[in-house]
Amino acid sequence: MRNLIVLLSLLWIAPRALPAQSGSDVLTGLVTDLAGRPVADAQVSATSLGTGVTRFKTTDENGRYEIYFPDIAPSYAITVKRIGFSPVQRTITRRTKAAEKMTIDLQFGGTPVALSVVEVNGRSDAPALREIEKAPAGEISIPNPVADILALRDSLHLSAVEIVALTDLSDSLRARNGRIYQSIRSLLAKSQEAGDVTQMAGSVALMLEEASGNTARAIDAAQKVLRPEQWLVLPAGIRDRSAPSLVSGAK
Repeated sequence: MRNLIVLLSLLWIAPRALPAQSGSDVLTGLVTDLAGRPVADAQVSATSLGTGVTRFKTTDENGRYEIYFPDIAPSYAITVKRIGFSPVQRTITRRTKAAEKMTIDLQFGGTPVALSVVEVNGRSDAPALREIEKAPAGEISIPNPVADILALRDSLHLSAVEIVALTDLSDSLRARNGRIYQSIRSLLAKSQEAGDVTQMAGSVALMLEEASGNTARAIDAAQKVLRPEQWLVLPAGIRDRSAPSLVSGAK
């Protein structure tokens, strides 16, 4: 009789334990770079838009993550961040009222958005210019592909010597182009005072062309630091920004 009571107790408890397991949403997916390569050590956060609870997970060496949510939210805000990349965010809305396993693959872009605010060929875009002008000081995202290369140090197996050399190149590029972007801010401020933000477009385009040249030269210098096999596995978005005249003469 005693064993029967224990057995009945277990049967009574078991059905109540199962819903807690089956009532959890599972958010899973793959994080890649612009070239489609998995990105390890990226921080993925998922926020329940029902309760406001946020959970975090770091991608594994294969770029994969898996986040469990005990509550069933109507939708989730998914954000992925990694040093050297611009953050990516997506909102996922559930399709059923039951718990789901949602697959959300995320892909980083090649460079920060601020790179294309004004095209280097001299054309201007007034809304984009105003966007730079309104950005708080120090919050302009300055493209730095050399920093992107450093962010791949583990997958590239960079040596200590390579890391030091690339860090110097990255810091130098950030300083040079940082001054250019601050000059652009000053020009836009003056242009706004005159009542026409677009009148400085030609000067801004020339400045961005100079910044683009700085970037191309920095990437070419980075190519000389890296071994050929390391250079070849970099995302095309980085390699394609090398200085054309120098790349064409490379073997």
